[in-house]
This record gives sequence, C-alpha cells and structure tokens, in this order.
Amino acid sequence: MSNYMSQYNAANLIDKLADNDLIEPNRELNAFIINQQQAKEIPLYIRVLIGIGAFIASLCFIAFLAEAKIIRFDKEAGLIVWGLIFVVMAIALQKQAGEDSSIKHSIFIQISFTAMAIGKGLFISGVTQIFDSSWGLSLATLIITGLTYHLYRMSIDRFLSSFVFIFSLLVNILWAEEVSGTRALLFNGFFLFQMLCAAVLLTHGKIKSDYIPLSYAFVFSLCASILFLASHTEFGYWNNDELIHPAFVNIILAGGLIALIGWASGGLQNLKNEALILASLGTVLLGIFSAPGIILAIGLMILGYAKHESLLIILGGLLTPVFLFIFYYNLDISLMYKSGILFVSGLVLLAGRVYLHYKNWDKGALSCVQK
Repeated sequence: MSNYMSQYNAANLIDKLADNDLIEPNRELNAFIINQQQAKEIPLYIRVLIGIGAFIASLCFIAFLAEAKIIRFDKEAGLIVWGLIFVVMAIALQKQAGEDSSIKHSIFIQISFTAMAIGKGLFISGVTQIFDSSWGLSLATLIITGLTYHLYRMSIDRFLSSFVFIFSLLVNILWAEEVSGTRALLFNGFFLFQMLCAAVLLTHGKIKSDYIPLSYAFVFSLCASILFLASHTEFGYWNNDELIHPAFVNIILAGGLIALIGWASGGLQNLKNEALILASLGTVLLGIFSAPGIILAIGLMILGYAKHESLLIILGGLLTPVFLFIFYYNLDISLMYKSGILFVSGLVLLAGRVYLHYKNWDKGALSCVQK
C-alpha cells in the first residue's frame, strides 16, 4: 500500500530517462505502466482515520435504520437487498468524487466508504443468518469482496474486505466444530496456502498494483495465524481441544526465509555465496530452536528492505519483541535458565556482528553476494 504514497512516478521516470538519452523512447511501455498503476490515493494515516470514522458512522447509521424500522435484522432477504443498494450507492459516489483533491472529492469519498461499509455489513449479516453458521460469514465476505474488488477502487476497502475473509477462515479452522478431527491438517494446509499466495503477490514482478491490498491482507493474516499459534497450541470446541504442533509451520517459514534471502540477493543461485550459506544455516537453526513468529518477523523485515516497503519493516520490527516475549515466556524452564539463554543469545549476536565486520560483510547485501 505504501506504493501509492510514493513521490515517484514510474511513467515520469521513463520519460525522464528518455529525455536524457539513457533509454530509447517507448510509448507502449509508458502506456503499460500507467495502466498498471492505481490512481494516487491520500496518505496511509489519513486512510486509517477515514476507515475508523467510516466504521463508527456506519454503526450509527445502521442503528438509525433499525430504530426507524427501515430495516429489520430478522428479515434476511431485506438485509441483503439493502446491503446491495448501499454498495451500488458507494460505487456511484466514488465515481462522482472524481480524481482531484478538492473538498468535494474528500466528502464524496468519505460518504462513499461509509456507504460501502454499511452495505457490506448488511449483506454479510443477511447471508450469515441464512446459513446460520460461522462459515456463512466467510462465504458472504467472499461473495461481496469478489463482486466489489474491481468495481470499488479504494485500497483500504480492498485490504479490509480481503483480510476479514481470510481471518474468518482462520477462526473457523481453529474453532469451528465441523472441522473436529482434522483441525491440525487444515491449519497447516491453510498456512501453506497463505504463504504461497503472499510469496507470489509480493515477489512476482508481473502482479498488478490492484492486488497490493490483497498481498497485505495475506501478510496480516499470516501474522494473526502465528500470534494464535504462539499464544496457545490447543484449539477447538469446549473440551474437544486439539493440539496443533508448530513444527510444520516452522519448516515452512524457515524454507520460505531461505528462499526470500536468495530472492532478495538477486536469485536463488546466489545462495552458494559464503555469506548467504551462513545466513541459510542460521535460518535452519532458527527453524529448529526458535518460535515461528521470530522467523516471520525477520522475513517481514528482509522483504520490506528488499522492496523498500517501510510498512513491512515497521510491522516486522514491532512483531519481533512481541514474539520474543511470547517465546521466552512459554519456555518451561526456570528464570535462571531463561536469563542464561538471553545472555548466550546476546553473545552470539555480538559475535556475529564482529564476524560480519571482520569479513567486511556489513557494507551491504550486494557486496556480500558479489564476493
């Protein structure tokens, strides 16, 4: 999502390079780049505030509609119809807002987003009541997200809708009574699916910018999955809790981190380099002795650094102390042994820093690979 906040424009960069005779003018390439880019949006923190405001406004407006007897929550068909009406209204308001930065644009966008939140909320509520199951919520979110993803071009709506759908699947897998007996298998398969989708969306060079919000939805759902697994490993209904062992998740994350290191260094063939061999060995050790959350946090910071995505770097940095705290808190040993592990870990990190400086590998990743 931070791509939209960038002060650089790829099409303008192509024109600038052509004007300086650094590349040959290419109108088709310029047009292709423009078509791949979404319209420039307002900064991320403003969008977050808009999202919070729209959520509060939608709740108040739904309460007003219910109190005025305009909608009834016991009539599923009515909820679905009213939800679709508000969705269509939101799309129309966004089109009327235009592309400028006027006050009219801001007002129309905020009203549009509020209408979309109301519409999706009513539609999901109606469909969920029809199926009378938590899986109905996942199905309703999938339907409405699929219908509006390419029609309603607002990244925060795309992100939230996609994340709610993925998160609802996660919650159902962890706690739904229907999956009893296969919970661990489904969770591991779902986690692998999330990893593959996030990897393709974040590292493939030909993914359209429209799917950037979807890639962040998978990233945040991966973080949620690991947070659940790090907090406790038994999930289920009442006294039928099932154990989900983190071993498979650790293997997937360790393998993914090694592949990410290779990708960030310019290609998997660079993993033969001495520095990256040591990094890969360190990753294997993390996979054996560490918690999955720590590997995920490191991977997010590496990915953010490679893609120049500050949001990923910040997310990884914030999650690192959280997962470290959970990891050491869950260790079933005395405080004396825990403090010893912290002390030894610190010495290992300091020794690694000294070795990096001795080998002159602390000057940048590219220099390490070239050597």
